Amino acid sequence: SFIFCQGRSRPPPPRPRRCQPTAPMLAFNVKTTEPVPVEERLRRHVDTSRFPSGHAFLKDLQGWREKMRSQRFGTNGAEAVRDGQLRYYALATHAEHHFRTVDLKNEAKVVFRWYDTFSTRRFVDQPDWAFERASVLFNVAGALSYLATSQERGDPEQIKLACRYFQEASGVINELRKIASSASWLSFTPDMTDDFLEALSCIMLAQAQKCFYEKAVADGRSHAIVAKLAAECAALYQDAGLKLKAPLLQEAISSEWLAVVDWNRALFDGVQNYYAATALGEAGEYGACVSRLTHAVNRTAEAVNMCQRHSAALQKQFRDAHALAKDAHAKAKKDNDSIYFDRVPPYATLPKLPRHALVKPLRPEGLDVPPPEAPPSPEKPDIIGAAAAFGAASLDGTPPPPSFDEASSAGVEDLVAMGFSKEAASAALAQCKGSVQEAAALLVDS
Repeated sequence: SFIFCQGRSRPPPPRPRRCQPTAPMLAFNVKTTEPVPVEERLRRHVDTSRFPSGHAFLKDLQGWREKMRSQRFGTNGAEAVRDGQLRYYALATHAEHHFRTVDLKNEAKVVFRWYDTFSTRRFVDQPDWAFERASVLFNVAGALSYLATSQERGDPEQIKLACRYFQEASGVINELRKIASSASWLSFTPDMTDDFLEALSCIMLAQAQKCFYEKAVADGRSHAIVAKLAAECAALYQDAGLKLKAPLLQEAISSEWLAVVDWNRALFDGVQNYYAATALGEAGEYGACVSRLTHAVNRTAEAVNMCQRHSAALQKQFRDAHALAKDAHAKAKKDNDSIYFDRVPPYATLPKLPRHALVKPLRPEGLDVPPPEAPPSPEKPDIIGAAAAFGAASLDGTPPPPSFDEASSAGVEDLVAMGFSKEAASAALAQCKGSVQEAAALLVDS
């Protein structure tokens, strides 16, 4: 079913008054499938005049399918599982092309059965290569999630790997969703519904963002930067939690999986306000500072209460976050009551905190399957036609794209708004060729 991984985190020595919840990470297991004699059933459909290596291809396809369906994290390792699933995915993609005219159900009697990864008694049968490919992609994403949670998140290099693996898992899930959205089949196991896949992609991105958050905290980044990173974590967990509220998913998915999302949603909602309160206090907005800290105390307390039945080690992370918020709130309230006398506004009237995403779905190289046949030779480019098209585009009223200087200036402003210096922002943008997202990640990482 699912894998509940705390991660092998070895955090550095704690810095004063910094909240470091190395909160539990989620990974998910591979789907299982029944054996299918594809080589035997498709042999008579090979046209050797047009596909001379067809029989050798089928033998390879059959062998890798058997290997793929027997792979497990515990016996093979997540990296081998990922690579094996990707190898079979490429073969299945080619098979879809080579046997595109074959009626798998009526002519070849080839039907693929795949089981739900959570409710393992549920399954769907489909005579469809797209269904086969989509199911294999689910396993690729599962292997990437397991690789991510296996990293030592206290190690600067391994936390980068964890972050990348989570983003790649999200990218693979998005590719799966594209296949499923144009599918001819109408039956789905709960883990292959679009609601769940969208939530799962969101969770993978939340955990990737959390890696940036943990590193920023460990590196002693400013509270303003950490607050924005935590705000994005909170928003991603919020989105995932809402998508998982669908009745079918509530029934089919492990209650612990749903609980972990809720814990993190409450935790990071509190943490973002804990860090944002510091900037408010420094700006003399003492009442707003107390209001945000009150919310931080309440939300981290909710997270503590929700995980009470779990291990003491897991609870400690949530209790530590709550204790920091509680201490900061007590001091801020005392100072405001005795010195500043600033009005404490209701939390609901405060503006939403700014958030900054440093993560996005990434597409692993293994998804780019080379064509099974040699592509046609490229034609010479039509330079005159291209020039004419460019001219037409310039005259249709569409404004031209911003100049490099304009784009760079806007990027510097975005990074300065996050709390970085103008000089550091300019240098990072130059190094990342103008990409604000990559420059922000570089600055957080440096």
